Amino acid sequence: MDAFYASVELLRYPELHGQPVVVGGGSRHQPVVQADGSGSFARLRDYVGRGVITTATYSARDLGVHSGLGLMKAAALAPDAVLLPTDFDEYRRFSRRFKAAVAEVAPVIEDRGIDEIYKGAALPLFPELE
Repeated sequence: MDAFYASVELLRYPELHGQPVVVGGGSRHQPVVQADGSGSFARLRDYVGRGVITTATYSARDLGVHSGLGLMKAAALAPDAVLLPTDFDEYRRFSRRFKAAVAEVAPVIEDRGIDEIYKGAALPLFPELE
């Protein structure tokens, strides 16, 4: 589930589709809902600290921003990128929904974390022939 956390954030904030978005840093970068219902988002250019990127949208990756990169370095590459804090409760909620949907079509899956699953090895139909 590549860029899963970023994808969850785009579901929450659809107005950010197509924009470079970075997830990481501290919780002080919460979006602020304006009187008209639109969101006001922190930008990488305003970040100060030692945080790292948890994940980034493909638009941000096109600018050289990727998971594990320091946010200050990322700000030099993509100063206008939106910065959102991590929200693991929300990621777990979407992860459970996604895994339940996959389990309906692939009953054998290996669960490796919030954002990783693998198709499990199929059980042999005729184990006595193996």
